[in-house]
Amino acid sequence: MALSIRVTGLDAYGVELLSPTRPDFDAFARPLLGERIADVGLSLKPMLVIVSNTNVRTVVSLSLVWRVTHQDGRTSRFWGHTSFPEAICGDVLDSHHPAGLETGQRRIEANGLVIHGWGYGDAYYDQFLGQFVDERKTLLAGAVDLHIDLNAVIFADGTLIGADDRSALTNLFSVYVQAKQDWYRGIIEALDAGQSVAESFAPVEQFLADATNRIRPGEQLVREKPADLWTHQAAADASRWRRRHADGDIPPLLRQAMRLDPFTIRRG
Repeated sequence: MALSIRVTGLDAYGVELLSPTRPDFDAFARPLLGERIADVGLSLKPMLVIVSNTNVRTVVSLSLVWRVTHQDGRTSRFWGHTSFPEAICGDVLDSHHPAGLETGQRRIEANGLVIHGWGYGDAYYDQFLGQFVDERKTLLAGAVDLHIDLNAVIFADGTLIGADDRSALTNLFSVYVQAKQDWYRGIIEALDAGQSVAESFAPVEQFLADATNRIRPGEQLVREKPADLWTHQAAADASRWRRRHADGDIPPLLRQAMRLDPFTIRRG
């Protein structure tokens, strides 16, 4: 039985999904993937979709739900998100991954991995793409229907659109942004108190070192609650941001660029 493929975007708000079945999909997808891995990346279809933003506002977070229905009636549901908290907090780094999905931009999404811009990054990781192709084949074995749903979008002004099942995206993005702001607030307060850059970032580095030391060989870090993940990720973001700048440039950059006022998400 042929696989039915459906996509549901938020077209009324100017955020659309371009289906992998479109004749022009590959042409749109190749530059988003990066030509080096485009052929392998496209073999992930139909578990690929392109998000296109024609809204005047920048998308700072979005979630997709992938629903696979099999011949025996089983349904598998996969939720994933792409988020750009740096677009809110201000700790943007030069990268092939843009800080947000601005008006007129497109982004390619896959189930279970960040495929956008892969071909512009380190070629070392190309060797792992094949396993995702194998997983796609296993997942779709015996499938009769694939529905890709743009479940929620958060714009840079805090407006939320879409169903946002169980407020999953709202909760995740709020916690992530707050965790980043908490770290940067502490760093700026330490600098204002006369501490050096190294001293001001010391709590971040100690937190990351302690987390690493708690991991026994072959085990993953066990976190007591989901918020711990974003506290850890926010600390890693801050440490990475510091490494990309000279110590002498950091105090004015932090004070000028970082947004520390609360980011409020509200239903549009």
